[in-house]
Amino acid sequence: MTRLLIGAVLISFSSVMVVLAGLPPEVTGFYRLTGGGLAMLAVLARAGKLRLFTPDVIKWGSVAAVFFAGDFVFWHRSIACVGPGLSTMLGNFQVIPLAIVSALFFKERMPGRMFVAIPLALAGLYLMVGAGWSGFSADYRMGVFFGLLTACFYALYMLSLKYALARDRMDSLVLASAAAIATGLILGALALAGGQSFVIPSLKSLAAISALAFICHAVGWFLITRGIQTVRGALVGLILLLQPTLSFVWDILFFDKPVNPVELSGVALALVGIYIGSNAKMGRRRAAPFQK
Repeated sequence: MTRLLIGAVLISFSSVMVVLAGLPPEVTGFYRLTGGGLAMLAVLARAGKLRLFTPDVIKWGSVAAVFFAGDFVFWHRSIACVGPGLSTMLGNFQVIPLAIVSALFFKERMPGRMFVAIPLALAGLYLMVGAGWSGFSADYRMGVFFGLLTACFYALYMLSLKYALARDRMDSLVLASAAAIATGLILGALALAGGQSFVIPSLKSLAAISALAFICHAVGWFLITRGIQTVRGALVGLILLLQPTLSFVWDILFFDKPVNPVELSGVALALVGIYIGSNAKMGRRRAAPFQK
């Protein structure tokens, strides 16, 4: 459990490091994913697991990378518009599209608790951004849409990993490493196409991007991947909620994010809905494609 806790705390600083790095969105993603992916690769090499990088791992890692790249593109833009706290909260709404896509396309039966989780999460979303929608700037509204698109792409990323792991016998950390490196390359190509500069302008930016890649991403995800294996499901969901919760707290503490009771109530409702949804086990009416 200690590994899981530390991993969730480390990852909660990701959005903070994105702000401090001050780099263009795709460039930030490129450094984070390639740096973090290579660090994970070094750990796997030391463990003698490089032989597990089979053609299937590379293929499915590349498929997942397409969705993961979309996740990062929209998340970084959301951070720029609405701040690290709200953008991370919105990204964690992935439990809703994850359940809907699983039900519609993989014919999984939606459990009863999802019919509680989804209204709670949506009510929280309304209190966070819907109640004051008319008073928001156009950029802020766009940031909310970017955050929700982040959730959709992250759900597709998770589904692609789930499908790949169930279809073929793969090491989850090996697949995650392949997906990270492939995502970094996609983001790097997008940065080049968009004329973004890869220059790191200051030591502060270098420190932030290094922490983002090697501490938040590589160490954080390694600890979470290993910690999940020893902690029961309901507790995993609760601990992982530390990530969006702390991201919101860091936004208040480090960037003076203004908050009000209505928004905080929305955050609380959303977290409850996300927790219930993340621990709902999807049943199946017939064999889903990713189940053997």
